[in-house]
Amino acid sequence: MKSKTLYALILGVITSLILTSASLAAKNPCNPCNPCGMLKTFMVNDDRNTFTFESKAPLEKIVGTTSKITGKIQVNPKDITKGMKATFELDLASMKTGIGLRDQHMQKNFLETDKYPTAILTVDKVTKVSSKELKDQKTITVNAEGTLELHGVKKQIVLKDLKVTYFKESDATKAKMQGDLLAIAGGFSIKLPDYNIKVPKMIILKLDENIKVGIDIIGTTSAMMVANPCDPCNPCGKKAKNPCDPCNPCSEKAKSKKAKNP
Repeated sequence: MKSKTLYALILGVITSLILTSASLAAKNPCNPCNPCGMLKTFMVNDDRNTFTFESKAPLEKIVGTTSKITGKIQVNPKDITKGMKATFELDLASMKTGIGLRDQHMQKNFLETDKYPTAILTVDKVTKVSSKELKDQKTITVNAEGTLELHGVKKQIVLKDLKVTYFKESDATKAKMQGDLLAIAGGFSIKLPDYNIKVPKMIILKLDENIKVGIDIIGTTSAMMVANPCDPCNPCGKKAKNPCDPCNPCSEKAKSKKAKNP
């Protein structure tokens, strides 16, 4: 009887250790069986993506557009409110308004792109969603908080009513782009003086200092565009020195240090 009790106790301890280990592994982004946990990473690097900057004068509306955007979105499709982060970098020198001379004045005299060539938008926190879960081909509405770094100034911003749509890879989506896709459309508003940008005057027409920023982008998980950090066969990206060591797939020093399996 004592031996059976001891055996049961030992078995219970082993089972507990296995379950604990499995729980830790699920959280570990370097576990080759679950390399990124519940997060998906979508890369943004396609000339079809656009950011627009819109301002109104008494007699016309001026819209500047750039498609030179790079970025990354991390999101948990099961619960978008947990762990979502996004960063986008915009090439301001590539912005076009439709009039070449106006573009030159805007870049040189107001945005000063020689000194401040890029703007960086960071989404830091999701504050409200119509649905926490991303489902294939379903659009949800998202409110979020973030920061915009522009003209050497970083300010907090609020993004309201973003339309976010998730697409699992299919024959139809491959015609647009490889991989799972995440489409984001919406915008936010800023004031030029907040970023130490002078309000331009076009002859006698003064532009509104309030600028509406529009977002229309699609990110992809495709490894064809970037080394995919969530690919279980290549968890460290194509450039890693040691991308497929099953004992320590995310450490470049694994072979020399013989690291334990994370």
